Amino acid sequence: MRQTNVRQGMLRQTMLRHTMMRYTMTAGLAATIGVAGSAAYFSPWFWRRYRMNRIRREVAKNRILALTYDDGPSDGLTPQILDLLQQQNARGTFFMLGRSAQRHPQIADRVVEEGHDIGCHSDQHLNAWKALPWEAVADIDAGYKRLSPWIQPDAMFRPPYGKMTLPTYLSIRRRGAPVWWWTIDSGDTRDVLPSPSQVAERLRKDGGGIVLMHDLDRTQQRNDFVLELTAALLDVAKQESFKVMTLRGICQ
Repeated sequence: MRQTNVRQGMLRQTMLRHTMMRYTMTAGLAATIGVAGSAAYFSPWFWRRYRMNRIRREVAKNRILALTYDDGPSDGLTPQILDLLQQQNARGTFFMLGRSAQRHPQIADRVVEEGHDIGCHSDQHLNAWKALPWEAVADIDAGYKRLSPWIQPDAMFRPPYGKMTLPTYLSIRRRGAPVWWWTIDSGDTRDVLPSPSQVAERLRKDGGGIVLMHDLDRTQQRNDFVLELTAALLDVAKQESFKVMTLRGICQ
């Protein structure tokens, strides 16, 4: 009787060990699949690093300054930027939100008429890392649709917040649209603004760059910062003999 109980106890222990092993293996496999799935979902981040490293070298090699403005157009700051660029005989690239262009179509018209480039920045500026995947894709499509009076279906794209996922990447790839980020962040969205001279010196040190700025209307201080920085960047471009061009002129 005692031997039978011992054998039964040993059998239960063996079964328990096997169950624990199966659970551990299943949990490990699930974790591996989860990590792999997350890596695939956010894989465009690695493509961004590769692409922009190549662009950074190209920009420095050819000594290029590209002025880029996101989130507009606005009826306050955008016309002031256009006035400044016109005075300096310079061209910029404006990544517009569909909703903003629909609100200020006459300003979008002026951007085109004065020889600047327009790209899509989505419609509602959803962060693809935080929004549901189908919502982020729909936001991109809505942006292109609203911007259709000014751009083609394969016009350049800059993702809101610079964030892309596999679904949004595939959506843009199906369009055949080039994706652009930046090599220098102006810092105009930070709580504490840098000085325009700091950003301009970064441009000089890098030997050129694609500068991210924003032309939506905010506080007067931030609007003034963008205008002062634009002027400072153009001054450096003159001093260093940089070529000022739109993104369309840079390698795709």
